[in-house]
Amino acid sequence: MQNLFLSTTVNFSSDHVWNFIIQISILLIAMLIGNILRSRIPFFKKSLIPSALIGGLVVLVFRLIPFVDKLIDKEFMQMVTYHCLGLGFAAITLKNNKTTKKVKTIKIVESGAIMAGSYLIQAIIGLLISILLFFLIGSYYGAGLILPMGFGQGTGSALSWGSKFESGNGFSGGASYGLSVAGIGFIVASVVGVIYMNVLRSRGKIIVRQKCDAKKNIGDFESKNEIPNSESIDKFTVQICFVFVVYILVYGFMCLLRAFGVPAINDLAWGLNFLWSVLIAIAFKNVLNFLNKKQIVKRAHINNYLLDRIGGFMFDIMVIAGVVAIDFDDVKNNLLLLILTCVLGTLVTFIYVYKTTKYTYKNYEAESFLANFGTVTGTVSNGMILLREIDPNFETPAATNIVLQQLPSTIFLAPLLLTLGIAGESLVNTFIFLGVYTALFILYNVFLYRRKIFKKHYKDKPNDLWEEPTDTLIDDNNTFKENNVE
Repeated sequence: MQNLFLSTTVNFSSDHVWNFIIQISILLIAMLIGNILRSRIPFFKKSLIPSALIGGLVVLVFRLIPFVDKLIDKEFMQMVTYHCLGLGFAAITLKNNKTTKKVKTIKIVESGAIMAGSYLIQAIIGLLISILLFFLIGSYYGAGLILPMGFGQGTGSALSWGSKFESGNGFSGGASYGLSVAGIGFIVASVVGVIYMNVLRSRGKIIVRQKCDAKKNIGDFESKNEIPNSESIDKFTVQICFVFVVYILVYGFMCLLRAFGVPAINDLAWGLNFLWSVLIAIAFKNVLNFLNKKQIVKRAHINNYLLDRIGGFMFDIMVIAGVVAIDFDDVKNNLLLLILTCVLGTLVTFIYVYKTTKYTYKNYEAESFLANFGTVTGTVSNGMILLREIDPNFETPAATNIVLQQLPSTIFLAPLLLTLGIAGESLVNTFIFLGVYTALFILYNVFLYRRKIFKKHYKDKPNDLWEEPTDTLIDDNNTFKENNVE
């Protein structure tokens, strides 16, 4: 009996048992190192480069040492990147969002069109470059499709589609290429955004609003009638449970799509885990809110503050793991493609976002540009960080636009997201969908510039949709008024 027990007992000293802890520890230590460097080195602090990206780059440099490189499990890092994207989106979507300003619905729809237009122009310029290099040096013709995923969606989505093109379409080094594009996107969002912001400051074109210290109250950490912080189960644990319940439902949904047996649906299902996370989290949240309204569930279970922390953790880990998983050889083999795509992609994105935000958002053009540019090259967090530098108290509706535009932008982006796999299957398909994306880009911009195009039908101007507030946001005690509007 004793021998039977010993034969079935796990060998806790084996490398296999400890691999998970080793890899997670590498990610967390890298996070701490990145945070220390960002707080201590003036260049990193001024550039606003995320600590997670700095930490990931540090580990990437140390991977040049053979011992360290062998210690890193690249497959594990890719897995973490993939899942953290879906988990992070689930956490953020579960929040009961509140905004600090009322914005007209049409402005939110226009914000979604700008976001979709940015993705589309990135896809167009990316495909033009990859098709050209396909004829010149034999590069993968559909590689340009990764640009909007890396710049616009971030590390997890870029890895997902890069891996798909690598395994299914013969794009050698596709996974590392996607991770590289996403990493460069973070740098572009931070460095280029900060440089442009300083240019505007030097020219006197932006006014830095004075930051006031907001008094924190219990409403910033929990809402009315919430479950206690600690009872039979901790409130933070409840939020973790909700996030993973949503994500396991995502897995079930993707398995359901796979059951249809159509390869295109199967590829799409597993490549868009973040999108299914958003949709299922919305449904899950609405069910909870319905149960609360009907008093079937007496207490509120969702805590925005804790879900923010969970989402932030997932995205930070995702960034580090994505950078660490980059393969040097794969990047070297696609170096020309990477440089041309990212340089021209940055230039075109900058010009497009500058033109559209200048026309659409009168009286707060600079704030909207920084928020949008940071979002479509890095993440929403990058956009918010840049915005806070010139609008620390979110006095303009720029932050509200970014938050509320998610639904219309998802609708506008559906044709792109749902056809990426098909577009990369063959050169003919790539040409066809290059035309489709161009047509959609023109259509969305006709909507954005409709007042200018159809002058006889539109007597109003974009600037009458929002004006500088006449009432102050500072009370007599010099405290910022945080009037949240549902």
